[in-house]
Amino acid sequence: MNAVLALVSWDPAIRNILALAVGILILVGSVALLISTNTGPRTGVLIVLTALFGWMTIMGLIWWMYSGSPASLGGMKGTPAHWRVVNVNVGDLKQDPLDKARQLPVPDDQAKVAQILADHPELLPKVNTDNTPGKVITLGDLVDADPALLAQYHLQPSDLAGWHLLPTSDKQRGDASAVADAELGPDGLKVFSSASAYKVINVFDIGGKENEHPLPPNPSMWDRVKQNVETAIEISHPEHYIIVQVQAVIPQETPPGGKPPTPKLDPTQPIISVVMIRSLGDVRFPGFMTFIVSLTLFLILCNTLHRRDKLIARNRAAAT
Repeated sequence: MNAVLALVSWDPAIRNILALAVGILILVGSVALLISTNTGPRTGVLIVLTALFGWMTIMGLIWWMYSGSPASLGGMKGTPAHWRVVNVNVGDLKQDPLDKARQLPVPDDQAKVAQILADHPELLPKVNTDNTPGKVITLGDLVDADPALLAQYHLQPSDLAGWHLLPTSDKQRGDASAVADAELGPDGLKVFSSASAYKVINVFDIGGKENEHPLPPNPSMWDRVKQNVETAIEISHPEHYIIVQVQAVIPQETPPGGKPPTPKLDPTQPIISVVMIRSLGDVRFPGFMTFIVSLTLFLILCNTLHRRDKLIARNRAAAT
């Protein structure tokens, strides 16, 4: 007995399972017992199960429809959309297994940055607002400050085999960089000991509905409405890839109680490219399956009760 009690108290999941089982037994069982006293045990169980699966059908429909809403409405949810790592490439992308990745003509980031800053020195205060000496500035920082640089310095998708150079403020860049951090960090491939051991240089993406239906420069409200309609009516989901490129920084010691030194790229280290694909997830799938299974069982039980009532009616008619 002590061993059983110790087992129950050892794993909280067991207590949760037992609590759920007791709750179902008391709530559903008490209703079944009450109805069975008036209709008989078999009919009582059929009525209770029919009501239960009818309620689950309604709940499944609500979970299916409102899966993107808060948990109070969404209920059961599957896996949300996320970036999934396809491969990690060290050095030249020409060796990457993905054909689209091999086609990307990666620009020399720091050389291009130096050229742009030499031509447009007025951009330096915009990308280095805190005047940090030796701060590593990337193409994404400059494009974020002035999107017109894409056309001026041949960084548009037509120049990059269809790939888009994402600015630093792009939400996709942040999400993909977080996945790359996990993949390269100590919990993943252990390439780096921490996120401070490297710096994200460039992030490129290709494909997806948004890229298939891009917005024009300075889009109006109608342009956005048109894009939303076009993406909504497109049934297929084009493959959406993203590449996060990082490079190691030179190890520097932080003085006791001092400010951490400014990271500096280590030119002797290769650029590491994390290639990812967008997985749309299955947020609505659990609610959909709950609805389908519950509806099927509800209809079967309703049909069973209906045939039982017809049989009773025939027997009563024959008896009279």
